[in-house]
Formats: sequence, C-alpha cells, structure tokens
Amino acid sequence: MEKNNFRKIATITLFESAVQWYCFLLYGTAAGTVFNKVFFSQTGNGTTALILSYMSFAIGYIAGPFGAIFFGHIGDRKGRKVTMYASLLMMGISTSIIGILPPAASAGVGVVIVLQLMRLAQCFGRGGTWGGGILMAYENVPENKRSFYAAIPQIGLPIGFGLSSILIAVPTLLLPEDIFFTWGWRIPFLAAIILTVIVIRQKGEMMETEDYKKAQAKLEAEEAEGKKHKVGFIPMVKGYWKTLLLGCGTRWVDGTFYNIFIVWILSYCINWLGMPLIQTYIITIIACIFKIPFTLFGGWCAQKLGNTRTFVIGALASAVLSIPTLKVIELSKGNLAITIIGIVLGWSIAYNLIWAVISSLWSSYFETEVRYSGISFVYHVPSFLVAGMVPTICTLLINYGKGDTIYVGIYSTVVALISAACALALKARHDRGEK
Repeated sequence: MEKNNFRKIATITLFESAVQWYCFLLYGTAAGTVFNKVFFSQTGNGTTALILSYMSFAIGYIAGPFGAIFFGHIGDRKGRKVTMYASLLMMGISTSIIGILPPAASAGVGVVIVLQLMRLAQCFGRGGTWGGGILMAYENVPENKRSFYAAIPQIGLPIGFGLSSILIAVPTLLLPEDIFFTWGWRIPFLAAIILTVIVIRQKGEMMETEDYKKAQAKLEAEEAEGKKHKVGFIPMVKGYWKTLLLGCGTRWVDGTFYNIFIVWILSYCINWLGMPLIQTYIITIIACIFKIPFTLFGGWCAQKLGNTRTFVIGALASAVLSIPTLKVIELSKGNLAITIIGIVLGWSIAYNLIWAVISSLWSSYFETEVRYSGISFVYHVPSFLVAGMVPTICTLLINYGKGDTIYVGIYSTVVALISAACALALKARHDRGEK
C-alpha cells in the first residue's frame, strides 16, 4: 500500500477510535459524577448511589465479550471494514439514547433498566470497534513498522476522553447546578450521534487491509483444493487457548490502571478530597493531553525495543509508582496541581508504555485468519473482572481504609506484577513456536 493511502486510513482510523472511546468513556465519567444523582439518588445514601452507578458502568462490560466473539468472528470471515461500520453505529445510537432518558425521580426504576440496556448495547458494539481499528492500522504496513503504527489508534483514547470531558465540563462551568443535572449533562451524549455519522461517512473511503486480502486469497485456494476453513472464533479458541489465557493476564494491568486513575479517582477527589466537580474534568483533560505524545513514544519504544520488553518496562514502572502516586494525590488534600502531577505520572506516562504496545503485542501472536477474534477476545472477555469491577473494588477498599489509598495501591501493584509475568510467559511460548 502506498504511504499516502495508509496515512489516509490511519487518519480515519484514529478518528473512528476517538469516537468509540468518546462514547465509551463518557459513560464512565458520568457514572462517577452525574448518574449517581440523576438515576440512583432515590436510594437516599450517597455511597450506595455511587456504588450502584459504578455497578451500572461495570455490568456493561458483561456485553463486551459477546460483542467481541460476535464481531470478531464476522471480522475474520467477512472483513474488517463492514464489522467496524456495524459496531460503531451501535455504539453511537445507544450513547445518544442515554442523553434523552428522564431522571429516575420522575420516571421510576424503569428508566434505570433502559439505561443499563443502552450501556449493554454500547459495550456489545465496542466488542467490534477496538479490534477493527487496530487491525486497519496494523495490517496495512510492513512488519518492521507495525508496533509504531498500531499505537496510532490508541491515541483515540485520550482524544475521545478529552473531548468527552470538555463537552461535559463546559455545561458544568456555564450552567447552574440544578440546570446542569436537568439537561446540561445530556449535551455530550446527544453529540455522539453526530460524531458517529461523520465517521460512518468517512469509512466509505476505507479499503480492506492487505493482510486480510491475502488471507482470503489463501482460503479461496484451499477451498478449491477441498480443504476446510480454519477461520474465526472456534478455530482461534482451539488453537490459541493458552495464548488467550496469558493474554488475558496482560490485559489485567491495562483495565486496572485505567479505571483507578481515570474513572474511580474522580469520585475519590470529590468525596474524600472535597474537590469541585469542574476540577475533576480539568484533571482528565490535562491527563489526556499528556497521554497523546507518550502514546506515540510508547509505540516508538516498542518498535526499537520490542513489544514484550516495552510492556514489561511499563508494567514494572506502574508497579513502582502505583502507591507513591496515589499517596501524592491523597496527601495533596485536594490541591489541583499536585493531583494532576500524580495522575499524569501514574496514568499518562508509566502506564502508557503498556497502553501503546498491547495492540501490536496481541496482534503479533495470532495469524490473520483468527486475528480479529483473538485480539478482541483478549481485550474484552476478561473486561468485567479486570476493568469493570475496578471502581467498585476501589470504592470498597477506600471506605475500608477510611480514605487511605494504601490498599488501592497494593491492589494495583500486585496486578501490574502479575501482568508483567504473563507478558514474559507469552514471549517464551512464542519463541518456542507454541500457540
């Protein structure tokens, strides 16, 4: 593929990634700052409302594995492009519907059920968007450039998160609190459908990946010889089950550190440090700004040092910095600048070596015929436990410690070390030629 064509696909894929993350992360931000008051305040207890709100966030992760299996299988059999179309559209529609739901105080428990259904639909659709975006970049460049270019769609996370934080922070800043919780928070959710339509229109210009086209030609040749297809979800599970288990182990640190330093930390800053709501949005926006260049840096490191070495360095750095950065945030007593420093060190820099490399790390362990299913499985199947439950676990740990972050820090440190060990085990198996 010509360089100009790849740049075009990389740009579109980055935008697609930003929109899918915008939809997904907007819910996480609102779960810790808005939904507990709009949909769960009827409990009469602030902590209970927050836990229920986070549980609604976590339950959505249950749909991710089913979406990964469904869209991953389609992506391997029918192509990357059509799969990305369908999955992203599902995310955009469900996110926008959340923006028109009435508060539970007037509509009753039924609206909470609808909210949860939309979260499930959002996460089901996301089961296809992440893997498709990664492979559109990874499979369209030479092998000696894949680690760097596969990191480009990962920039969609800070862009999407930053955009969602800005669009929810602006009405928070400009509107009185009662008006914000009445309709101001709805603006970013309704904007999701506009962003989705823009991406869908752009996707019409995208081409199928080079690797997929070669794999299809190979399969057609095998068909002509009367051989059976070995493509999609079932062959992937049968042939790569040990790789899947270890891959899920490497996913643990990713899901944990994101949900500690970006999702859960917002409610901690508000409820334990007494920070104003608007400052939590400022924190996430600045953290996302730092994350963009460090994602590219992580991709560059992976290209120079290798995927596994970069991942392990990131995991060990995260383990070392986990307790200190959380303590810095705790001891800041709500100081905005110090809190930002703690989150940037823990999330935007140390952990970012992990985030930049996981796409190429996992992709390299699966053959093209099962790659969409493989990386989607590793990312989404363990998500409920390794990511979705993290805010709830941290809320329980911080309440047990009465505001002391040490227990959350120990939890995240152990996770980082386990993931580093899984990455090394994966590399050892791959070097021996084992799947």
